[in-house]
Amino acid sequence: MRLNNKGFTLVEVLAIVVILGIIGGIAITSVLSSINKSKDASYKLMINNIVTASGTLYEEVEFNNDNDSKIFQYNINGIENDKKISIIDKTINTNLQTLVSNGFLNGTINCDEENNCKYENNNNKKVIINPKTDEDLGDCKIIIRKENGNYIVEPNDKTEQEKCPESYNEEDNND
Repeated sequence: MRLNNKGFTLVEVLAIVVILGIIGGIAITSVLSSINKSKDASYKLMINNIVTASGTLYEEVEFNNDNDSKIFQYNINGIENDKKISIIDKTINTNLQTLVSNGFLNGTINCDEENNCKYENNNNKKVIINPKTDEDLGDCKIIIRKENGNYIVEPNDKTEQEKCPESYNEEDNND
């Protein structure tokens, strides 16, 4: 009588499982690294866009006097205040939601997986989202100054703004 010895031994199966586990671990590490690098690149791009949008806002307010300006301050909910943006001592104090709601900075519609949007009842549904943490950055207060033709964007009162971008300085974000 002859035995049919087709198939793999337990040692062969274990060896294949170990090899596949090692390959899977390397692949997952590589994918996670790529995701983190893309989030960092998106974050740096967002910072550069904030600086550019801030300069455009400053130019728009500077070009139009306070009476002609149609640029208003917005709160984090995207609701317009009666307060117009103005330059005081060569400085504008505002927040990031104002840049988004006035169209100077692109935002995203803040909806979850079930398509529940945060600001359904408002006309200004777009918000600025931190690509690293997925938090709404609209309430981050900034100061925009013009010095020697360059626009300087700085956080206003760092103590209240743990989730706001750490630096708006392009040199700090170009690694």
